[in-house]
Amino acid sequence: MDAPIKHDIEEDIITLGFAARLLMANLDRDLIIERAAENLGDFGKSENIGLFLLEPEGKLLCAGGLIANVAVARSLKVAVEGTPFERILADKCPDYCSLEYIEGIPAPCAGEGIAKRKCLCAPLIAANNQPIGMVTFDYTDDFTFSPLMMQSLLLLLTIVAVALETSRLFQMAVYDGLTGLYIRRYFDLRLAEEENRIKRYGGKLAILMLDIDHFKGVNDRYGHQMGDDVLREVAGIVKLSVRQALDSPCRYGGEEYVVILPDTDVSGALVLAERIRERVQNHVMQGPEGPFNITLSGGIAFMDQPGFMPRMELLKKADDALYRAKEKGRNQIQVS
Repeated sequence: MDAPIKHDIEEDIITLGFAARLLMANLDRDLIIERAAENLGDFGKSENIGLFLLEPEGKLLCAGGLIANVAVARSLKVAVEGTPFERILADKCPDYCSLEYIEGIPAPCAGEGIAKRKCLCAPLIAANNQPIGMVTFDYTDDFTFSPLMMQSLLLLLTIVAVALETSRLFQMAVYDGLTGLYIRRYFDLRLAEEENRIKRYGGKLAILMLDIDHFKGVNDRYGHQMGDDVLREVAGIVKLSVRQALDSPCRYGGEEYVVILPDTDVSGALVLAERIRERVQNHVMQGPEGPFNITLSGGIAFMDQPGFMPRMELLKKADDALYRAKEKGRNQIQVS
């Protein structure tokens, strides 16, 4: 068997510090997974790794990893019960297993596995000492970690676990659990920021308020589960229609949505609103009695520095315009 790989502890400390700053500087889960995979591959001396997250129903979701040193995204669910995953998550300690691949991602297997290769499985332990996932590494069967090297790797795994848990808590704090849009509290903060920006520096701001038409009828006819499906699908249309890096689509309450549109005039807001309205109108929902369609109504309000107004007044104007759209027959957009 080969001797353990030698390494420089000072280099480890520098690398860990860099990895910690890189991982904790962002709250986007997918970006954290990509950066974690790259750092774990370098640090763990493996060209193929898998990053698995523990799902509420008890399965593991392979969210990404490395294949031949290239970061990849995945969305694969694997069973835990009756597999080596179950034992390692219960023990909370890394261990070697036989190796197999799941779409190129290394994973442990209960049988003989691939000849002359092995899989290191290392759990991701959160601050409450509970496992939130696992990282898998692909090695030749003569590969050996020194004790110091293993300790350094475990420290990096702790940093990854903390970064992922911080991201999860952030998602819970700012995103609506049903629709995936921003929550009302986040909307209030963002609108206050935009109000202050325009008051101090100028610029433009439009608010788009949307409401699903006759939503109570959907719940009454098809049930609340179908109503939730409608809310999710409309939210998905809104999210895909806005500018991803600039606009803030939020669930305002019930079946009502609101979008903050920075640097947008009335004509730009109207183009977006009509795009969303038409997409919703043409979207076919699959109900228990067959396919059906829904519509929504919208109201737009706008301000700039010369026409500055307090944010609650701007919001009321958007709400008034939405009310007019309802009064005029629904499935339309009105401008304040």
